[in-house]
Amino acid sequence: MSRLFRTLASLGITLAALAALEPQALADSAQEFIQARQSQVSALLRQSPGAQRDKQIAGILDGMIDYEGLAKSSLATHWADLSETQRKDFTDVLKRLVQRNYERSIKGILDYRVDFLGEEPGPEGALVHTRASSTTDQREEPITIDYRVASPSSGTFRVIDVVTEGSSLVSNYKSQFHRAIQKDGFEALLKRMKDKLAKGQTV
Repeated sequence: MSRLFRTLASLGITLAALAALEPQALADSAQEFIQARQSQVSALLRQSPGAQRDKQIAGILDGMIDYEGLAKSSLATHWADLSETQRKDFTDVLKRLVQRNYERSIKGILDYRVDFLGEEPGPEGALVHTRASSTTDQREEPITIDYRVASPSSGTFRVIDVVTEGSSLVSNYKSQFHRAIQKDGFEALLKRMKDKLAKGQTV
């Protein structure tokens, strides 16, 4: 399995797995929050594929992932230079691209076992440690996945980053977007992202 596929598959295990409980469902800990949604989304993914299932997963992801925080962190200092309209447009496009990434990657992860290895305090809440292992290929190295979960401020936890085998989703986006803006400007980056969305590609 290629490094890229392992990364995408693990992201599917992680962020998409957060998605299956109703947004108002509560958990006593960040690990329980993730573990409960892991169980529920696995059941969802074993249903027949279709628009309704995809809509349900996307809707739950909308309530679980802090997309605005992800957009702001990914743009870093460039965020302050944008108008409210530009921020909203960028966040919406990024959200749909991220969701597409998850939808594609989770198709290949139902044969993985996810072990929950505990949590520790983080700068904004908690860091939850997990390990994903293939149940069909014992020779494949397990994938380590850490979830950065913000402490609940309105009755629910929020996922703000995923670190896969030491690689941060936010940090990767930050580097990629910074290079693009430095080279061609924000509007060119946004157009490129919209083009990827229209062509069925991912970021």
